[in-house]
Amino acid sequence: MVSLRGRDGKRTMAVLDVTPEGVWVADGQKRPIERPKRKNPRHLAPTGAIVDETSMATNRELRRALTELGRAQGL
Repeated sequence: MVSLRGRDGKRTMAVLDVTPEGVWVADGQKRPIERPKRKNPRHLAPTGAIVDETSMATNRELRRALTELGRAQGL
């Protein structure tokens, strides 16, 4: 997902969980996996790409996966 609004606008994020309160996202840098951010689903744009769970084992691997995803999609 790409964040559309807020301080993290235009950043590629990985969705960790979807709850009735919102969508929990992390990017591995400003928002580590241990401290995800709750976002309003209307403030996110889908990218159509899937990050597998092995890439979300550590923050470093998540950053690497999101960087590769951004390069592949021209973000």
